[in-house]
Amino acid sequence: MKKILLLSLLGIGINAMAQDPEDVLKFSWFAPNGTPRSNALGGAMGSLGGDMSSSHINPAGLGFYKSNEFILTSKFANKSNSIDYFNTNTSVTSNKLNLSNVGIVLADGRKKNGWTSTAFSISYTQMADYNNHYGFGGKNNYSSFSEKFADQLYDSESSLTDAQENFIYGSSLAIHSKIVNPVYDANGYITDYRTSIPIGALDQKSDVVTKGGYNELAFGWGGNIEDKLYLGASLNLPMINYSKTNYFGETGYFDFYEESTSKGFGLGAKFGLIYKAAPYLRFGFTYHTPQIISFRDALSAEMYSNEFPNGLSSSDLMNNYRDNYYPEIFDYAMATPSKTIVSTSYFFANPSKPTQPLGFISADVEWVKYAGTHFYSNDNDQDVVNYYNDLNYIIKNTYKNNINIKIGSELKLNGNWMARAGTAYYGSPYQDDNLKASRWVLSGGLGYRTEKHFIDFTIINTLVKDAIFPYRLSEKDSYFADYKSNQLMLNIGYGIRF
Repeated sequence: MKKILLLSLLGIGINAMAQDPEDVLKFSWFAPNGTPRSNALGGAMGSLGGDMSSSHINPAGLGFYKSNEFILTSKFANKSNSIDYFNTNTSVTSNKLNLSNVGIVLADGRKKNGWTSTAFSISYTQMADYNNHYGFGGKNNYSSFSEKFADQLYDSESSLTDAQENFIYGSSLAIHSKIVNPVYDANGYITDYRTSIPIGALDQKSDVVTKGGYNELAFGWGGNIEDKLYLGASLNLPMINYSKTNYFGETGYFDFYEESTSKGFGLGAKFGLIYKAAPYLRFGFTYHTPQIISFRDALSAEMYSNEFPNGLSSSDLMNNYRDNYYPEIFDYAMATPSKTIVSTSYFFANPSKPTQPLGFISADVEWVKYAGTHFYSNDNDQDVVNYYNDLNYIIKNTYKNNINIKIGSELKLNGNWMARAGTAYYGSPYQDDNLKASRWVLSGGLGYRTEKHFIDFTIINTLVKDAIFPYRLSEKDSYFADYKSNQLMLNIGYGIRF
């Protein structure tokens, strides 16, 4: 259990906003899920090509295709989460079966207009899986969840009427539930808002369930010149469906429930090249533009307390103060981080048959601009604009640009079988060294290929370390829980060439 003082969104006078700094990682810090072959190689596909995942990694790889291909992939994921909060450890396990990848490549292997061959692809891939369940609890001697509501009311300089009516998804519930109260001076003016809950050995508990995924539809094109230089580009349409049910309680005082959904659709592009310096050596370069995603979020909340044992909801407050405008829907846009990938592959031959490749080893180095993530308001209201300006400032000062490393290898076995193995390491995106975060991927698999058909089996184990902030405070340090997750994924894919 550790603590850290982070920047907070100060002076927010708007009713509620659903975005927070953690959204940066939700939409950018993940190990993409591609084809079973790509996954088995740790995602190190930037200079290889000849795989459906090329549209989502380096579209120049489509230039290696000289025949048509269709592939369908499914996956089973098991996630075991362990969280330490105030020296109390909690473990939760969840499972999910879903579609991982489907796509088709249409190739033209004839020399035409200076191109040795060209290919066009349409593919649909799940980039991130949001299905997860975790919980934690412990005795907090330092702070209360209710203090975040008090901080919001104080920072926004709210009158009592504003406090009761203008924050119906959080702070207004706390005021009505009497877990936050105003502080008056001798003249009857409000000088502060404070929690009514005594700080010390508070029995806190949380339970979070998330669902959905970050999916990407890609239209890719790739071509090659003299089987030496490969060029490609793809138009990528991110489609996001995310929901979260969040519970936080302090025994004997209150239970707070929050439900949120986020749906997004956007546009981005990826450009790449692969150069075959020699039959045994390839180099690749890829640039992923920021994806501009338009979001629509919905939010609701309710609180159970000693004052309202049967519960008080944001819908109740909305009905009570219907003369004001309280949106349940929030529209905004986001630009995800850009990414640059430098890749290389070395092919080795069978000593007894030097002209026949026996396998390869491939490596990708990614540079991701996490600090460049940017939110945009779809509203001209100055309070909303100020909110996003503050949020972008926090992102710039919380996250850093970072490097991810991927390495994979494939070896031809007897007959039509191939063995694969890979690893990938995603370093911490946080500027503060106290926040220990990483993703380490270990993968392996088998592939069976004939002239017309192929099937791939892959197993991937991902070890995740991160920090979870159950709430953030502006007047004192915010504590976070140490999150560790072991994510096991089984991948099976079938393809046909025609």
